[in-house]
Amino acid sequence: MFNLYSGLDRGAEDIVDGVNLRLPSGCAAKTGKSWGNLDYDVNLMLSDKAFDQNGQLAMDIFQFDGFLGDVMTVNLAYKPFMNVERRKYRFRILNASVSRFFKLALANTSGMAQPIYQIANDGNLLPRALKLTELDEQGIAERFDIVIDFSKYAIGTKLHFANLCEHQDGKGPAKDLTLAQALSGASADPCVGRFMEFRICANAAYPDKSVVPGYSETYPSGVTPPASPMLIPNPDHSLIPVAAERTFEFNRGANQTTVGPNSAEGPWGISTNGGQTLAADYARLSAAPKAGTREIWTLKNGAGGWDHPIHIHFEEGQVIARDGLASNVPLWERGRKDVYRLKAAGSVTLSMQFRDFAGTYMEHCHNTVHEDNAMLLRWDINGDGTAELQPLPTPIPTPQGCTFINPTDILQD
Repeated sequence: MFNLYSGLDRGAEDIVDGVNLRLPSGCAAKTGKSWGNLDYDVNLMLSDKAFDQNGQLAMDIFQFDGFLGDVMTVNLAYKPFMNVERRKYRFRILNASVSRFFKLALANTSGMAQPIYQIANDGNLLPRALKLTELDEQGIAERFDIVIDFSKYAIGTKLHFANLCEHQDGKGPAKDLTLAQALSGASADPCVGRFMEFRICANAAYPDKSVVPGYSETYPSGVTPPASPMLIPNPDHSLIPVAAERTFEFNRGANQTTVGPNSAEGPWGISTNGGQTLAADYARLSAAPKAGTREIWTLKNGAGGWDHPIHIHFEEGQVIARDGLASNVPLWERGRKDVYRLKAAGSVTLSMQFRDFAGTYMEHCHNTVHEDNAMLLRWDINGDGTAELQPLPTPIPTPQGCTFINPTDILQD
């Protein structure tokens, strides 16, 4: 996991300059670091693992729907605990599973849900923090940043993260349980229920200077909340003309029209703008948006009961509709994103603006089994709307070095 910082979100909660949001992290006055303090800013990598009878990691490479483990881990540890102080902590949570989705809640020992403040989704802060009692389903490779305020609990208190998302197979979530159901032990899914313990063990080592904008109960005594609860506004696309609209449909039953080291084989593929469903070919160009322009991309699930968390590289987008309606977009999806949960038979519509860098990028399902079995496409960006360098040669890495070939296929843009 790789943390990014900015003037708004710099990882130094005691710097008060009217720009820094002062999210939980640590104090520059204590560490001498004006950014990137990690005392109270913690990365959590969630993943389910499977082990064989010898204790070695196991994987069924022929399970094309999706692969589930039966051991829930955090930062590769089984049922860990963390000692915390009575103050606010930020947790950057990554779903690093192969095919499993999660849905998190925070429970006390009585099984009652405790408040969570969600402040970010994927690569950026949300426009406003959200006070929740459970998070949304988190697809593979999605990142959720949350704040938990442990100052509300006495020393000796224990809290637990619990997973509410139940799977029967790797195709996608079977259902989301209530917290009581998840804690009851009745689920046949071994990764449902409590999986990480927080032990409130001491008062804050030094004064908590952090805040959660918009929630006055999180402010230290004597600190006046700012006039605006805004974290970071979304870029305004409303005045940018739409240069093109594209549709990508994710299906099983892919065709492969090319051969060679750049061509992948597998049951999964993507249809572009109503064309045939194609398995991945890293030398096939499926789209070439022009630098600086805005496009509307619609991602569709071709049914079959699978969920697809779709990762679009390079550029973040804004979800403007789910299943054709803006009202279906929840508040926690209204920031900038790069992984989009494509539910069974559903669709997601995005506004994308292509900025900064030309080059070759990709779009794929992040159910890793689907990605590894050809559910991936390539798209390029260049200032004149053509493939980069007319077009960019495709790298073919080998143990002996990297060679390059020209694109084998360019779909009509």
